[in-house]
Amino acid sequence: MVVRVRLVGVLKALALGKDYLELNNANNVRDVVNGLKSVNDKLFRRVFDASRNDLMPDIYIAVNNVDIRLLKGLDTPINDNDEVLIIAYIHGG
Repeated sequence: MVVRVRLVGVLKALALGKDYLELNNANNVRDVVNGLKSVNDKLFRRVFDASRNDLMPDIYIAVNNVDIRLLKGLDTPINDNDEVLIIAYIHGG
């Protein structure tokens, strides 16, 4: 199974300028996030806070344009040829 991962902004820079990554053998979003380690450990640490065992607070992830918070979070299943979008967003107060 191949999952296409789209990275935007600073995450793209941490993936050595690649807009898209392809990851194999991802059954859920958690597998996709863990798969980022194979690309760049800094990328993984920018997306995932191991001390909290959760995404960093400013990370947004969607599977086929649906926010994973509306699905099953990190346990959201991934199917062959799904697209996972990962964004580090910036917001003002």
